[in-house]
Amino acid sequence: MASEDKVIIEQFLGNQPSSAQFREWRETLIARSRRLRQDMGEAGPSQASALKSRLAELERQIAALEQEELITEFVEDSVRVTLAMGGVSEGEPVEE
Repeated sequence: MASEDKVIIEQFLGNQPSSAQFREWRETLIARSRRLRQDMGEAGPSQASALKSRLAELERQIAALEQEELITEFVEDSVRVTLAMGGVSEGEPVEE
């Protein structure tokens, strides 16, 4: 992506994170959930309950981040298409 397009997308998103940032956060939580599952296998019954609650919360957060990532990616793609269509209408070649 051209750096000009990247700047325009960042301006359009404002203070909202990019889809790449949402993906990074989601992948971090997925790694944490894997470790938590390992800990649950080694935990006693009293600890397992607390770990299970924490795992459920992580799964909710992962789902929310995935949703935000997909929405933001759609917005970013829409901006890219709009920019490309503007370039086409101005006679610029479309980059593939």
